[in-house]
Formats: sequence, C-alpha cells, structure tokens
Amino acid sequence: MLSMEAHRSTGASSAPHDASPRMDMARDFLSDAAFFWVQREQGLVAPDYTLQELLEGPEQRLLACLDALVLGGPTVHRKLLRPALASEELETVACACSALLMQGGAEGLDAVLTTLCVDVEPTSQGAARALELTRRVDAVSRLHALLKDDTPVVQTRVLDILTQWETDPAQDLDGLLAASDAPLACAVLRAARRFPARLRVSSLDRALGSDVPEVRNTALETAFLLGHPGAWSTCVEAVRRRGPGWGGPAALLALGGDLQDVNLLLQALPEPALRRDALWALGLSGRVAAVGPLLEAMRDEAVAPLAAESFCAITGLALTGDLSVPREAWTPDAPEEEEPTPLGPEAELPLPEPQRVESWWKQAQSHFPPQGRYLAGKPFGAEPLLEALTAGPMRRRATLALELAVRTQGAWQLSTGTWALRQWKVLQSMGPAVRGRLALGSFRALPRTLAVPEALPMKDEPLFPPVFRQRPPPPGALAVTGLGLVSSLGDGVVGSCAAARVGVARPGALEGTSIVDEDSGEELPITGHAIPHLTQGFSGVGRLVRLGVAALTDLVHQTGLTAGPRTGLFLNLPSGFLLAAAERHAREAAKREAVASGQEEDSGEAEVSEEEPLLAEVLREQYSRTLLPRLLAQAALPGGVSQEELFFGDSPGFVTALRAAERALRSGAVERCIVGGIDSLVEPEWLDALEELRLLKTPNRPVGLMPGECAAFVLVEKANAAALRGASVHAHIDAMASASEPTHMFSGQTHLGVALTSVLAEVLGSLEDRGRETGLVFADLDGTMQRAQDWGYAQVRLEGFPLRELPTWYPADAWGGVGAATGALAVCMASRSFARGHAPASGILAWLWGWAGERTALHVRAPTAR
Repeated sequence: MLSMEAHRSTGASSAPHDASPRMDMARDFLSDAAFFWVQREQGLVAPDYTLQELLEGPEQRLLACLDALVLGGPTVHRKLLRPALASEELETVACACSALLMQGGAEGLDAVLTTLCVDVEPTSQGAARALELTRRVDAVSRLHALLKDDTPVVQTRVLDILTQWETDPAQDLDGLLAASDAPLACAVLRAARRFPARLRVSSLDRALGSDVPEVRNTALETAFLLGHPGAWSTCVEAVRRRGPGWGGPAALLALGGDLQDVNLLLQALPEPALRRDALWALGLSGRVAAVGPLLEAMRDEAVAPLAAESFCAITGLALTGDLSVPREAWTPDAPEEEEPTPLGPEAELPLPEPQRVESWWKQAQSHFPPQGRYLAGKPFGAEPLLEALTAGPMRRRATLALELAVRTQGAWQLSTGTWALRQWKVLQSMGPAVRGRLALGSFRALPRTLAVPEALPMKDEPLFPPVFRQRPPPPGALAVTGLGLVSSLGDGVVGSCAAARVGVARPGALEGTSIVDEDSGEELPITGHAIPHLTQGFSGVGRLVRLGVAALTDLVHQTGLTAGPRTGLFLNLPSGFLLAAAERHAREAAKREAVASGQEEDSGEAEVSEEEPLLAEVLREQYSRTLLPRLLAQAALPGGVSQEELFFGDSPGFVTALRAAERALRSGAVERCIVGGIDSLVEPEWLDALEELRLLKTPNRPVGLMPGECAAFVLVEKANAAALRGASVHAHIDAMASASEPTHMFSGQTHLGVALTSVLAEVLGSLEDRGRETGLVFADLDGTMQRAQDWGYAQVRLEGFPLRELPTWYPADAWGGVGAATGALAVCMASRSFARGHAPASGILAWLWGWAGERTALHVRAPTAR
C-alpha cells in the first residue's frame, strides 16, 4: 500500500483562474527549437539523411516548437522572443525571429529587420536565415530599401533573402557586382539565376575572369544555367589549371562532361591537395571509368569513406552489413589519431570493407556498359535525377539540384536550403514537366535558350495551412464549435495541444505520496501528471470542480460563448470501477490473511467490513448530488444550462454522453450542448487503487499507468444549424460506435480485441469514404498491458482497414492516464491539428477503452472549406 499525506478539501478557491502562457514551458520551447534548428541545418548536408527523414525528424519537431511559440501570444512575444534577439547564438536568434515572423504584425517584423542590420555576425545571420525561410509580403519594400543603402554585409543577406523568396530585387545588379566585395558578388550572381535581366552579360564575363575563386565558381554555375557561350571553355581551363577553388569547376565538368573529360579528373587524383575534390567529382560524373580508381582509393584510410560514397553514387550500392566496417567508439583513454576524424558531413560517412565491395563489383559490373552515365545504379535520366533529389542523401542534393537547373535551362531551380516540406511539394509538382524536357547531353551541347520563369507576385503562404474538407459533412454530423481544456501542459486548449505536439510531457513527483523500492527499501515519490497550481489542496468533488471550472472558462473564452441559445451540459466522470475492484481485492486479501491467522470468518470486524459501502459508491453518490450544482454555480456559463446529465463511464463514457447530446439536439430540447469529461487519477485513493491492482507505473514496475488529471469540453451543435448561423466550426464528428466485451479487465482472460474491432469497423464502414481519408489514429493506450494486447489483436483483425500503417497519437505520452476526460481531449487535439495544419489528413479516428469491458470509437472530420 502507499504511504500518503494529503490535505483533503472539498471547497473551491476564490482565486481567479490564470490562463496566461506558461513561461517556463515557452523557454523550453525556444531552447528545444534552437536545438532542432541546428539539427535541421546539419541535416541539410548530411549523408545519412533523406528529405523525408529530415521532414519527419528535426524539421517537424522544430516547426512544432515554433508553432507553440507563435501561439504564446503577446506575453511570450514581449518576455521571451524580443529579448532573445540580443543573443549571440545564431540558432536562438533564428528561432525567435522565425516565431515573430510567423506571428504576423508590424511589430515583430520591425524587430527582425532591426536585428538583420546589427553589427554582430551570428545575430544578424540568424535573422537573415529566418527571413529566408519565412516569407512576408510586407517586408519586400523595406528589403529593397536596405539593398540600396545599407552595408555590403546587409546587402548580401538581403539579396539572398529576396532570391530565396523569388522576388525581383527591383534594381540592376551590375553596380553591386562591381563593389569588389566577394560575398556580395556571389549573392548577385545567385540572384541573376532567378532574374537574368538584372545583370548584363559583360558583368558576368568579368565575374568569370575573377581572381577570387568563390566568385569565379559562382559565376560559372550561373553561366551554365543561363547558357553563357563561354562557360564550358572557362570551366575546362580552370580544371586544367588546378588552382585554388579547383573543386567547383571539377564538379561542373563531372556533371556536364563526356567520357574523355573524366580523364582530367583522374589525372588530378594523385595530387594530395586535389584528391578529395577529385573523388567527389568522380562520383558526380557517374562514369564506369571512375569505378576502378575509386575502389583503389578505398584502400587509403584517409579518403576511404569519400571514395566509397562516390562509388555508391555511381553504382547504387548501399554500404550495409558486411560491406562496411563499424567505426570504433571513442573512449577517453583512446590514443590520439595523427589525422583526426574530419568534422562535418564526412564524419558520418560509413567506412567501406574494400575487398567485399570489390567482390560485389565483379558480380555487378556486367550491368554497367562503360559508355553510359549512371546515377545510384541507374542510367542517368530525368527519373533517376528526380528520385535522387527526393529520396537520395541530403549531402548530394545541392549539386544535383544545380544540374537539374542547368539541364532545364533554368526552368526548375530547386532551393535545397528551404523547408523540406516546401521542397517536397515542389518536387511533386515538377515531375511531369521535367520528365518531358530534361536535356541529357553534355553541357557544351545544351541549348542556349533560357527558360527561367517570370517571377509571380509573392504571397504570404503559410507552411501549414489549415486542413479543410471540400465536401459538406454528412447528414447527422455534429459540428464542434467550441473547445475548452485544462491539463498538466497548460490552462487552455491552445497551449496544451501545442505543447503536446512539441512532445512535451511534465510528469512530476506527486506531493505527499511514496512507494517503497523493492531493491533498496527506500521510499520514492510516485510520478504523475498533476496540475498543482490548480488542484493542490483539493480532493474529491472540490478537485473535479476546480478542473471543470478551468476548462469551461477556457471554452467560454475561446468560443466567445454568449447567452441566448438553450444549452445542455453532458458530463462524463470516472465510473469507480477501479476503486471498487481494488477495494474488493483488498477485502479478499484481508479475509485470506484472517483465515490463515486463525481468526473467525464471522467475527464482528469482518461483518463491519462487508457491510461498509465501497468508496466508489460513496464518491459516485457525492458526485451525483453535488458536483454539477457546484460546477455550474462557479463556472457561471452565459445563459445558464437548460438540461444537464451525468455519466459515469470512464473513457468510453464520452461517446455515451455525445449520443445523449445528439438526441437532445435532434429533439429540439437544446440548441447546443457542452459535452466533456473530468477525471483525476492522482488523488490518494486512486493511487492506492492502482497500486493495489498493480497497474501503477513505478520504479519497480516500468510497464504501467502514469496517472494524470484533466478536464476537457467540446461545444457541439447540429451541423446544419451551425452552418445557418455562420458559426466557426473546428471539426465535425461524423461517426460513433459502442460495444462491450463480456468480461472485465481483471477476468484473467486474454483480450482478443473483438469489441474494439467491432466499433472500429463500424465507424470506418459508416463513413462515405470508408476511411480512405482517415490519416491518423488517436489510441487510448495508457501503459497497461491489457489495452496494448487488445489493440494489437484489433489491428490484426481489421485487415480491410490497414490501421497499422497510419501514424498514431498516444495521449498518455503527454498527459498520462486521464480517464473520463480522454474522449473530449481527443476531439480537442484533432480540432487543433486541423486548425494548425499539421493533421496528415482530413479524418482522425479515435478509440476509447473501458476497464469494465466497454469499447467505443468516433471519427473526427476536418471542417468544410467555406
């Protein structure tokens, strides 16, 4: 049993509910965003990342953190984001600037542009990078002004920003190119690829003859893309001269040369200063003539990973299994290497096993005629190039994107530094056009005609536009027109859901609780997801009222709820099943102990124990008699409530309450219904019960439930009624189903998912699209084995609906077990994912699991586009 000390009160506090953003969490969001910013920037050039892995990994986490900061509102803006602009950490400044730009408004833009112009390199660079990624139409005229009058450093950054936005610089660029500033000259040359009319050919000629290698190399890339007649001869001459910056012309020669041009690269391979650049270029050439020298170079430990990378780029071999050598893990006592492992992308390249790679090549080389050019093992062409840009290593994509731009005469210029999500969309759209027009010959033979598209008027396009459904909701659907939530992650639905999307969880030691560690005998606190600033010192009815008032206050605030329409309140509460099961288990254990000690079974003490009502029954009677009156008195809902009803159904009880609300709406008894749930599993009696039943997650029991507390509400109306009054709709609930297993959780029988399968199949089968537009599952798993077993069997049974392929959300990861509040919480999360645009599809399926055998499911659909 647990040792507990807790003040038990049923009174309500008169302190006002504070719904302001939690600054401690906002600071964590910024810190996490900075971390993921660095991870994403490194991933853009990493050999072990693909575009999709970057999108689903660091970028997704980064954007979730930025979105949470955006939703923090004026308080986070003033207290956190604005001060962060003074940081000298590039990633912190970049994240703060990104959040300010995403928020919209002139004040945030002013702050970012001011930061762009400061004379601190990382600070200014962070602002520039944020601007590159986040377009703002209202910034264009101000950037044009900076381009005319500011310092070369700022002009360089401004020009790169405008080029990234595909926005005309609004002035000729020849004067900037002549300013003798190398970074500015390179920025001008990059801009000329998008806006060739802004730079005279004579200016490009001068840049091609520049003594500064980076200027000459950038000019070469631009000249090839614009079809400059002198580009090829300049490139060949630079490769033959073998001067500084040799790698740039060598790579271009490899991309656009013929078989005989590869010899120039092979001749440079023995030179130590050129060796690494030559290996890289040989991989880009795609020629079989390079394979032998690359195999030989794999025996040189200093360049073996680079040689192997180029070999794989040509042949398509994946260095896995026995084809690679594991890198030795570094230890403090390891001897210092004469040549330290290179930092940066090359450090992540696998080490090849040369002999095994050679054996593979002996078997595979017959599939590679020596006259051809190959990319990842396939004859070079539009399809392999698009595949490499979509699914190949990030490290090679910038060079391949340049080749795509050259071979399409500038028609398709993929920016490999922008958001991966934008890149993905561009790649999907360019496929049909590129497949039909990609020029495959030598660069020297490419057409001299330009196909650079005209710049379109810039728009502020959100990276994640809200998710809408084009078709109207089906007849009988319920419109969700209001949300309210209080949880361990925040005092409102917006902040709580944003924090959950970030992946935040705030479990902590529950005050006044402990459990004995079986190994050490030490008393350890129990961990749970409580809301101490709201519920500490309250228990029973008082605690639930505190939670309910906070969530209803949020709903009224978010919805702007006013008096007028007749309103119903349908509230789901814990059934008490676990409390009763634990109490019966404890009484039976006491009986057995009494028998074992020789005590008479019919002793007076035993009789009193049997006659004493179960705590679950006592609490249920208290809830029925006092909870709703006190909740309504303190919540002070506008217009009051004309119909109210309590349900004691744990998680599945939410669907029961929804059905009752649906009937009330259909009958005309009410015009809108507030449906929700309140639960707290962190109270002492619940923790006692969970431990008695061995369900509680503890240091001794890593598989189990971590308790939480929460209140969540949704405001629902008939869909046609909401449409008629022009209500703002968060989502539609378009299908529900309920079923029960014949046995409860502690029956000892295997949970085979029969009832769960039934409700899931019924919900999906009743949809117009039969689940084809359902892209996410909200799973009511809480750490207990019985639920996991039931869900596993249900997925196997539902062969017609491949749920195992869909992404899944687990509320317990963020909030712990929140029992009766889970269903409304699912609808809140689904609705917010539609609003913020990160839902993967327009349909979300949720299933709910009851201790006594109840199973329910519901389907939440994105609102219809107006």
